[in-house]
Amino acid sequence: MVNSLDTPDELLLRVSQAHARALRLVDQLDDRRKDAASALPGWSRGHVLQHLADNARAFERQVLAALHGGLVDMYDGGQGERDQSIDRGAARGLAELRADLVLAQQALEDSWSRLTAADWRRPVRFRHATVRDTALARWREAEIHAVDLALGYRPRDWSLDFALHALDFLSDRAPADVRLVLRAVDTEFSRTLGRGTTVEVTGAVRDLAAWMAGRSIDGHLSTTGPRLPQLGPWPPDPAD
Repeated sequence: MVNSLDTPDELLLRVSQAHARALRLVDQLDDRRKDAASALPGWSRGHVLQHLADNARAFERQVLAALHGGLVDMYDGGQGERDQSIDRGAARGLAELRADLVLAQQALEDSWSRLTAADWRRPVRFRHATVRDTALARWREAEIHAVDLALGYRPRDWSLDFALHALDFLSDRAPADVRLVLRAVDTEFSRTLGRGTTVEVTGAVRDLAAWMAGRSIDGHLSTTGPRLPQLGPWPPDPAD
């Protein structure tokens, strides 16, 4: 059976839904709550919102360059400018931040809407991948950072498709010296990663995905080891 996410239309629907959800979460805020801490250490909710807008523009930048046969860095000005933009933008008022996020997300969706089947296979510098991979990455950004806003959206609310995709993408975080066996109790999902001493981690599939993503879980994970294994860093963008 063909995975529905193999079709650009279905993938873009998932991203568009995640974009709309982010805006609904923003509508719960006022300026005081915007400045409160997010679930990400050192970041307010304003930081998360500015990052989501900047990230949308960065992926639009990848798409537009690809359409002209070019490869560009993810962020104009590199990681330093990315970080400075987040810090500057987090201090803006909620109305301005929301309007910026609306425009950035819509511009990205508009750029995708003009793509042909061949365009989705065009190369980008981001992860030395393709335009389609940037849409998957945006899906991850929108879903995971929606949880980071700490406004009631939790990993338990992720779709099964997203949890499975996140587990696949994050498999490189498995410790190098452990044969990590992930086993879900609520689906048929199981996966073995790495080599070494076998440690099994068992729980709901969304909790497994949240743990691999470095986010708090909603239920309980059990392990055959003395504690949950120490995960490696988030998979880097080798184009950085």
